[in-house]
Amino acid sequence: MAKKFKIKAKEKKGAVHVKAMFTSLMADTEEAEKKQIKAEYIKRITATVNDKLVFEADTSGFMSENPLLKFSFTGAKKGDTIVFTTVDNHDKTQTGKKKIK
Repeated sequence: MAKKFKIKAKEKKGAVHVKAMFTSLMADTEEAEKKQIKAEYIKRITATVNDKLVFEADTSGFMSENPLLKFSFTGAKKGDTIVFTTVDNHDKTQTGKKKIK
């Protein structure tokens, strides 16, 4: 499960540019067996601003450890809060938020 979020969100010329990193092993079943650890990966990532969905991804163990996402969107301004929610393969949910600069 993502234990820590690193989020940067900056508004420039009407677009918000986001960089987000999630701390997770991202080990699928096959890799977990090789390393003799428990399978752990993020299976869903969403981002919302003002209760409006701005990013959504379904993932699996194919992503690298501590995945980094970059994306841009419009419709938000400085001072709004972007909220990331992750769900892992054990259906545990975690949330992280950051104000847009």
